Amino acid sequence: MGNLLSVKNLTKNHEHLRALKGVNLEVAAGEIVGLLGENGAGKSTFLSILGGWDRPSGGTITLDGEKYAPHTPEEALEAGVGSIRQKFKVDPDLTVAQAIFRSTAHASDDEESLVNRAQELISEIGLAVDPRTKMGDLVRAEQALVEVVRMEAENTRLVLMDEVAATFNDYEIYQLHEVTRKLAAEGRAVIYITHRIDEIRSLANRAVILSEGTINTEINPGTMTSEEIAFKMFNREIEMGGRPDEFAGEDAKLVIENLTSAKGSLNNVTFSVDRGEIFGLTGLRRSGINEVAAALVGVDETAKFGTLKINGEDATISSPEDSVAHGIGYLSDNDDELGLANERSIAKTLMENAGLKESPEGFLHEVSALREVAEQIQKLRIKTTNIQGEVGKLSGGDQQKVALARWMTTDCEILILNHPTRGIDVSAKSEIYKMLTELTEKGTSIILIGSDMSELIGLCNRIAVMRSGELVSIQQNKVATEDTLMGEALGEDLV
Repeated sequence: MGNLLSVKNLTKNHEHLRALKGVNLEVAAGEIVGLLGENGAGKSTFLSILGGWDRPSGGTITLDGEKYAPHTPEEALEAGVGSIRQKFKVDPDLTVAQAIFRSTAHASDDEESLVNRAQELISEIGLAVDPRTKMGDLVRAEQALVEVVRMEAENTRLVLMDEVAATFNDYEIYQLHEVTRKLAAEGRAVIYITHRIDEIRSLANRAVILSEGTINTEINPGTMTSEEIAFKMFNREIEMGGRPDEFAGEDAKLVIENLTSAKGSLNNVTFSVDRGEIFGLTGLRRSGINEVAAALVGVDETAKFGTLKINGEDATISSPEDSVAHGIGYLSDNDDELGLANERSIAKTLMENAGLKESPEGFLHEVSALREVAEQIQKLRIKTTNIQGEVGKLSGGDQQKVALARWMTTDCEILILNHPTRGIDVSAKSEIYKMLTELTEKGTSIILIGSDMSELIGLCNRIAVMRSGELVSIQQNKVATEDTLMGEALGEDLV
């Protein structure tokens, strides 16, 4: 098949920042191309232009030999280009069936026809969702998979996917990849952004690396190791993980016994977290992992603890205020709940959570605070030319870094981090892992909720697995494997 998409010298200026400096790319029909690059490299900007969400400053795009210059996503779709953005929005009142066909010729079909058509597509990938369910009742990963099914329903020639699998577990990634391969087999071209290098190695026919606003490197990811790909991206060695040292926890900071919840269907969940421990919590969607977090941060009014002890003392949590009073911090996996005011400056956002607010100490204090903020920005490789710039102007991954950095500079005794490294490049992840380890060395206890089994194994001292509202196992790091963890999550023996 010939080239479907041809991009020549594409540029994009954002105020004083030149996000794209002359991108050239050709994609053939039936091809899956991985788009790699560090946070702020311009990947989402590039896909936003192709998807009609943004306009280029210069350059040309042709689609199937015809000039292509959409002004809106609707124009892009009319031309045969569909997209799932990194921070996609859903209409919570639409049913799953309506959401899948909302931009197709079947949008006005009667409900029964829509449900039947949707069920066929959903069943093909094994998605356990009722087509009559409202989108607002789904968790984020389920919404993302519905959006992927929409790509199958739309009559598109080019499909753009931006960090779709950021919070997916291994099974959901398998489902996503199956649909993506099916799209390519039908003759559609796919451009796929992810920071999970193993995804690119498994899925993409080839990958290109966007760096400093241009594409200078093309690789065959299937023939390279993750370390080799990371080196190509950053021109330096990146620590790709390992396992934490043996942890002899003897001082329980948090003890939970017989936690139940009518809202989240939790059934007698019991575990403890030691001082200085990173305790992993994983499971499939609706397994109960998010409901445990909801109980600990006081937003589930139906949660009941048989026993709750913090630092050896009996504790009560019935509101978010109670949780904060007990020194518990929480980073949500929902982009809308990150607590970031997009119009606030990066410096002020980081300073406030670090306790570095403006004070009577005056100029020298402020200079010291700004120096600390600048060090954080450099350490996490947050891409900005102005630390006084607005948070909302950062890339999605860099916004996530800011949200995470705010919590890592507080004096919380217990930190609950829900998919904290989603959308973050591997270089910054390496720095974040070091910062989390430093926190535990100071006595902070961390509950790390995640679906990336390799990340959990690389960070956590123990890993708990939940299934259907019950905690089914707690595995010591030295014996945990991706297969044993996923096997417990699925209720199957994968070893």
